[in-house]
Amino acid sequence: MLAMQYSIPLPPNHDAALIRRRVEARSTLFDGHSGLVHKSFLYNQKENFYAPFYVWRDVIQARDFLLDDLFKGVIDTFSRHRVRSWFVLHMAYGNRSLKATHALREIDVVPPDLRLEAFVTSEKAAQQEMLADPNLYLHLTAFDADRWEVLRFSLWKDKGSAARPVSDAYLTYDVLHVSEPSC
Repeated sequence: MLAMQYSIPLPPNHDAALIRRRVEARSTLFDGHSGLVHKSFLYNQKENFYAPFYVWRDVIQARDFLLDDLFKGVIDTFSRHRVRSWFVLHMAYGNRSLKATHALREIDVVPPDLRLEAFVTSEKAAQQEMLADPNLYLHLTAFDADRWEVLRFSLWKDKGSAARPVSDAYLTYDVLHVSEPSC
């Protein structure tokens, strides 16, 4: 699986209601979209940016999305922004009966002296521990082999129930909608 995210900075006086309306109008295009494992429509009001987060079944489907009309709609509206990508190591659902309203994205360095097998095992163990939390909807761990960074992405019931970040490089978001095959 491949995770992707792009961040779109919005103008200083941008009306947040416009993003919410866009998500409402376009979210149904992604519910059950072929090849899409997960999409979180994310908004950070404090920093004023829109930052959708995707998980694709494979790199071919991710590539096809970037070249199709759905992504062309993003480019036509907001221009073309850099798209980050990560290889997914572990993705697991917690309590899927709750409505996720808060997202946490952390990026940290994979220490060069850490054996990769130990890194993968450690991240999986941390994820298993988190899955016991009834306020967790989803947790994903991935890595960027170009920068040797780990990505930890999680969806929570609300801001108050979210786990504390492990890294000092993190962002939080409001979750406007979640699209998945089972939607």
